[in-house]
Amino acid sequence: MNAAAMNAGHFDVRPAGGVFRSPAAVAQGAAARPATAGTGRMQLTRRGRFILLGLPALAVAAVMLFAALAIVLGSVASPAQASASYAPIDMDDYAAAVTVLQGDSLFSIAGAADPTRDVRDVVRDIVALNDLGSGVLQAGQRLYIPLRK
Repeated sequence: MNAAAMNAGHFDVRPAGGVFRSPAAVAQGAAARPATAGTGRMQLTRRGRFILLGLPALAVAAVMLFAALAIVLGSVASPAQASASYAPIDMDDYAAAVTVLQGDSLFSIAGAADPTRDVRDVVRDIVALNDLGSGVLQAGQRLYIPLRK
């Protein structure tokens, strides 16, 4: 291309096919062609497939992993496992039956049952002997308390 043609604003555009066309012809061809030319099928890029398929799959996998961990850890650390560590006890040799009075608590009963031991240990034994789910006692309730050693 010569300098006179460039100064006049007339120059040729060479597309990939190697055919020279003027800018007016290129613009006219682009205007005549529809913007959505092609097969009419959408083709996803690698990033698009990852966003459309990969991220939801990762989210589902994370939720399933979390649920599995919750089930496994929940069964291992459940309160029901705490009472499984106690062996069966012969009540006649080890415990005596008492009736809970109004205002009694596990700590008051444990302190009266064996003042020589730590009250927390006696409370733990009372809970194990009676398979108590909570520390709430009712007046008239019968409890087994460990005998003094």
